Amino acid sequence: MKKLVAIALLLASCSGGDSTGSASGNAAKFGGPGPWGLDNRQFGAADGILEQPVVGFSTDEAQNQWVATHSGLYLMKPGDKTFRRYGVQDGLHLPGNPVSYCDSSFAGGDRMCPILGVAADPGISEIAGGAPGEVFVGYFGLDDGSQDWSDPNRHTGKLDRVRLKPDGSLQVDRFDLVSSNTPEFWHNRTVQRLLYDHVLHPHELFVGTNHGVDRILPDKFRAPAQNEWFLKADADWLSDHLHPQVCYHHACGTSERDLMLGDWKGLAFSSDGNLWVGGRWTAGQIRWTQDLASWVARPGDQIYAVAFGDPYVSGQCNAEGFCNQPVYMVDREGDTISVQSVAVAADGRVWFASGRTTTVDNPRGLAVWDGKTFHYYGTGAAGMAETDVRDMIALPDGRLVLAGSSTGLVLWNPQSGASVPLRAPQWIPDDHVLRIELDRMVDPPALHVATWGGAAALRKLP
Repeated sequence: MKKLVAIALLLASCSGGDSTGSASGNAAKFGGPGPWGLDNRQFGAADGILEQPVVGFSTDEAQNQWVATHSGLYLMKPGDKTFRRYGVQDGLHLPGNPVSYCDSSFAGGDRMCPILGVAADPGISEIAGGAPGEVFVGYFGLDDGSQDWSDPNRHTGKLDRVRLKPDGSLQVDRFDLVSSNTPEFWHNRTVQRLLYDHVLHPHELFVGTNHGVDRILPDKFRAPAQNEWFLKADADWLSDHLHPQVCYHHACGTSERDLMLGDWKGLAFSSDGNLWVGGRWTAGQIRWTQDLASWVARPGDQIYAVAFGDPYVSGQCNAEGFCNQPVYMVDREGDTISVQSVAVAADGRVWFASGRTTTVDNPRGLAVWDGKTFHYYGTGAAGMAETDVRDMIALPDGRLVLAGSSTGLVLWNPQSGASVPLRAPQWIPDDHVLRIELDRMVDPPALHVATWGGAAALRKLP
C-alpha cells in the first residue's frame, strides 16, 4: 500500500501549482516537507483560535491549514502567523444563516414553503480539506422524525463546500443530502465523518452520517436551474446513500423491519480504492464504481465486497472462527458495537476501534480483519489507559495511532506490542482528543490532532 500511495503522490506532484491557490485555480503539488516545517507545533488562543473545543484540523491540497470549532472555521495560509476566523457573517450555514427551501423556485421538490435548512446545535461536527483552497464543513442536524418530506427537520445539518476567494472571502455552497431516486426521503443529516480522496480517485468526497454513507463529486456541483427538477441537478454530483445493515435480534431477510443502521463514524480507503465503513451496529466494505449513479443503483452483492453481521447467530462459526459477526462477538444481531474509526494498515489488514457514542455504550476494544476472520485486542494491550477509543489512524510504518477521549494519544505497534503515550502538554494541547487525521500529501506525513484545548501538528514521532 505504501508503494501505491508513493507512486500516486509522485504522479500528482508533476501537476504543478503553488501553495496558496484557490479550488478553481491552480492544481495541487504533493510531496516533500511542505511549507510548515518539520517541527511539532501546537495551536490555541495565542494563534487566533478563540473557542474550545477544536473539533477538526485538516489541510487542503495547497497546504492551507483549516481548523474548526463548533461555532467557527479558521484558516492559516502558508506564510501566515495566526489563524483567520470565519463564521455566519462569511456565509457558513451555522444557526443564524439558514437556507430557505421553497418549491416556487423550481418544478417539484419540497412540499412546504418556506422551510429552513441550517446546522443544529452545537454547529460544526467535522471538516476535511479538499482541492487547493477548499474545505468541507459538516454540521450537526436534528435526526429524529419521520425522515420523509413531512419532517420539518429534514433540511437540518448537512454540509458546506467552502472555497477561498482571492480576496480572502469565502464562496459557500450548501450540499443538501437527499435520497438519490426520490425526494421523499431525507435521512442523512448529521455529518459524522468526512473522507476526501486526494490520490486513488482524486476529488471524491465520502460522507458518513447518522443514517448512511454518501458519495459526492464536489467539482461537479451545481444548483438547480430555474424550474429544474432538483434531483436532476443532484444526480450530477450526489449519490445518497449506502449502509451495511443488521436487524434487531433477527436476520433481516427480505424485510426492512427493525433495521439497525447509522452513526457511520468509521471511513477508510483500501489500497484498491474501495471504502471500508463502520457504524454503530455493523461494518463492511463498499466497492467503488466509476459511475456515480451506480454507487446506489446496484444489486447488494455488487455493492458490498463484505457486509458483516446479517445473518448472525452467536457461536455458529466456521473452522477459521468467523461467524459473520458484526465485527465484535455481540450476544445477538443488532446489539451495539459503536465503531468510532476504521483504519487500513500498511499490511492490508483492517482495524476497527470501538468507543462511546452515548454514555451507556460499552466499548468493545480493537478488532482486526485479516480477510478471513477477526482477532481482538483490549485497549490495555495497546497501551491505552482507558477503553473509550475516540479515533484511530494507521501510520505508513505499520503502527497505529489511538486517540483516547481523556488520555491523549498512544502509538502502538501491533507486531511487537510496544506502545508510546503522547500526552499533554508535551505533545498535544489537551488529553481530550476529538479527532485525528494524517496528511500524506507531505513527507513525512503530518499528524493533525484536534483536542478540547487546541490543535497540534506532529511531524516528528518517537
